[in-house]
Amino acid sequence: MPVDSQFDVWSVIGAGPAGLAAASRLVDDGRAVLILDRATARSRWGGVTFTGAIRGPLSELGCWEAFVRAGHVAGYERQCAWGGEPRAENALFQPEGPLWHVDRDRFDADLRCAVHKRGAAFETYRKLESVRLENGCWCVELGCGRVVEARYLVDATGRQRTLSRRLGARIESHDRLVGLTARVARNQATAEVRSMLLQATPFGWWYAAPIPNGHVLVLFTDADLTPFELRRRLRPNRRQQRVHRHRGAEGWLAVGDACASHDPLCGWGGHRALANGLRAGDAIASLLATGNSRPIVEYRRHCRKQYDRYLRGLIHRYSLERRWPTAPFWERRHHPISL
Repeated sequence: MPVDSQFDVWSVIGAGPAGLAAASRLVDDGRAVLILDRATARSRWGGVTFTGAIRGPLSELGCWEAFVRAGHVAGYERQCAWGGEPRAENALFQPEGPLWHVDRDRFDADLRCAVHKRGAAFETYRKLESVRLENGCWCVELGCGRVVEARYLVDATGRQRTLSRRLGARIESHDRLVGLTARVARNQATAEVRSMLLQATPFGWWYAAPIPNGHVLVLFTDADLTPFELRRRLRPNRRQQRVHRHRGAEGWLAVGDACASHDPLCGWGGHRALANGLRAGDAIASLLATGNSRPIVEYRRHCRKQYDRYLRGLIHRYSLERRWPTAPFWERRHHPISL
């Protein structure tokens, strides 16, 4: 089968923040990068909240000013009922600045546009036929006779981890948290509310946050605790997962949720996706330039240690809520997680 094109790096399927950050770094290093984005029927994101730390990686990408101008909502207050008396936290006293309540569709589109302007190539495809390593080069067959060769592969496929599973990685899972979302249009007759609300319940926890032109409401619980009529419509979606070990061929790595996914309670998912995507891009660029795999090993070690610290912090956060010790959702989270 003829090879249609050859690239230094192939970012598999993923056109999310982590894959785009890695691609941006590699393009800036002078590498030819093809980002493959699977053609699927996308459901609209209700919204997402970033901590003020998001400014760091967005500034590195040269996207901070555009992000501020995009109309996302800066949030200066979070009201919380979790493990004790209700309290309010004011972002004016946070060194990283306010929370950002983001229209995720707009955020992804703007980031994609910025990386495209940097010189990355994009291609949409429907099915990944095969991935094989031949004479030190990856051959990726996309169907309809389309084949791409690449020196290095990046799995940026999110929680599906399409490439990681195909290449034999073992996935660690720690829970089956799912989010049930609703997007509510803003009532123009009332004053705009920019506070975020977060509350624990016997069966999980929920939050409400402002987004441009409305609010997003999300309830987090375990898949088996959802009402039966909803459970039938849910796909298995383990929120806390990580790629634990690479088996077989090297020459690839995972970024973003494909590497490690997080409980939204931590608020770090977006920042870590971008920051680790940049780190992965630097590691791959160094490998391609020198042939030394040490930066890749250090990237994987960094992700492992970072995730272990995250799990310890998450265990502590859930342990603060003791009002329903026998409720299944909380009982599961009060037991230590094996690190």
